Amino acid sequence: MRKNNFAVKILVLALTVLLALTGCNKYNQETTKTPTDGKDNPPKQTEKAGSGNPDVFNYATNQDIPHLDPHGTSSNTSFRVTYMLYDRLVTYDGTDTEIKPQLAEKWDLPEDGVTYTFYLNKNAKFHDGTPVTAEAVKYSYTRALKIGKSAAGQFKGVIDENSFEIVDEHTIKIKLLKPFAPFMKTLGTVFGNIVNPKLAEHEGKDNGEAYLADKEMGSGPFVLDSWARGQKLVLKANNDYWGEVPKLKTVNIQIVNEPATGRLMLEKGELDLLDDTMLSPDVLKQMESAEGIEILKSPGYAIDDLSMNVEKKPLDNVKVRQAIAHAVNYNSIINDVLLGAGERIGGIIPKGMFGYNDAVKTYDFDLEKAKELLKEAGQEKGFKLEIAISENNEVRKNIAVMLQSDFKKIGIDLEIKPLAWPTYLDLVTGGKHQLALGGWTPDYADPDYNLWYFAHSSSKGPGFNLAFYDNKKVDQLLEEGRQTVDEGRREEIYKEVQSIMAEEVPYIFPSQRKVQVPVRTWVKGYEINPMNTWYVPFQKITKE
Repeated sequence: MRKNNFAVKILVLALTVLLALTGCNKYNQETTKTPTDGKDNPPKQTEKAGSGNPDVFNYATNQDIPHLDPHGTSSNTSFRVTYMLYDRLVTYDGTDTEIKPQLAEKWDLPEDGVTYTFYLNKNAKFHDGTPVTAEAVKYSYTRALKIGKSAAGQFKGVIDENSFEIVDEHTIKIKLLKPFAPFMKTLGTVFGNIVNPKLAEHEGKDNGEAYLADKEMGSGPFVLDSWARGQKLVLKANNDYWGEVPKLKTVNIQIVNEPATGRLMLEKGELDLLDDTMLSPDVLKQMESAEGIEILKSPGYAIDDLSMNVEKKPLDNVKVRQAIAHAVNYNSIINDVLLGAGERIGGIIPKGMFGYNDAVKTYDFDLEKAKELLKEAGQEKGFKLEIAISENNEVRKNIAVMLQSDFKKIGIDLEIKPLAWPTYLDLVTGGKHQLALGGWTPDYADPDYNLWYFAHSSSKGPGFNLAFYDNKKVDQLLEEGRQTVDEGRREEIYKEVQSIMAEEVPYIFPSQRKVQVPVRTWVKGYEINPMNTWYVPFQKITKE
């Protein structure tokens, strides 16, 4: 009966999408008109309209960009841009999950487990023409620590302001406070972006956060051309780039709030690529036969997660959280919402990554067991909960509707709270939520990345421990996992942490997603990285 009820909801949603599509005629009329300057002749255009120009790439997402400070943001929509504006000592390329040289041409790994030496490319320069130096590396990492937000989650306790020795202008030694097994991997993430030290002229009392919120001081393959918040951000190729200059001269990152509008723009050729989170699996399936469109498919490390704020009653009771875990219809989410584009997973470490625990406890969909647990918790009369979701994510809306229906059967009145992406981030990182439905993709392929952010007590809130989970044993294990270089011991540690979390249930993980991206067939060079499924390598893309 439950499945039939959900099928009705899916039918209603499908009709809504259809109506949205038929309601796009006004959009078509408005965008096909040629603007004039009040005379008989239209103004000259420097770039062809639509996506017919091979130098111009049009990309759309329905999630806004909060800000552009690479050391302060925790939003993937910001990462997508800052990866293009800045360079790192090392980087990830294509579908590979192993680091490659970038600003650092080579490096010496430590025999003592703590001292790394990096040799910088002498041709690298910032967008203003000044060279990228060892001093810039030191400045960037110490700034990240001072800001104390997302980037600091990787570096806090690993390095401090005394960790750097400038050997010469292009050589730097970094001495860790203690061994940190995934250190090299962390340097390839967005948090390792190197900022021009001239930012010091604009720092003020906030370490330059306000200044870099809508500006950039990087050395990357693109420069920031313009940004109309909530509408469009424009990147221009850095023609003086020290590395390989991008083939695309202009990248337009457009904010298109309605998924149906984004789909129509792609089908008409006005877009080259659409954010993979915009369209639901059923819509993507419909588009598979569309002329000129390809649905790229790839394995991914992206995981859907339901954070339960353990500092909020009644979620502070483990039996309540276990009851909620039994009230999630995992199979229906995977089969009816994701249409098979996902698989069941028990923890935050994705299948395919080192440290994955295939024996971790999972919870069956069992409403009677859920009721028993609520009774044991003294909550048999039921209660109200709110679940926060991003307002522009159709799949998560559908999952939330399913949860709302099933939770009602065990006495939980679930209110769905759709929020604009920046507002959602502020709410959940500030701990003002009860439940939050989101997703997570690791920036480097090591279990430390996922587990440290989700489970270590120091990561509460801005560090992305959105369950505000605090377990001293887990903290100790994670700290040991960072310091030991014995991979066998590290694997034991991470599997144990996943088992502990499965019992205490600060999070529920409905599925590990398979990646499906709608793209025009003329787009070449776009590769999906299983870690950064939201990452678009604009610097490698061409149009044919």
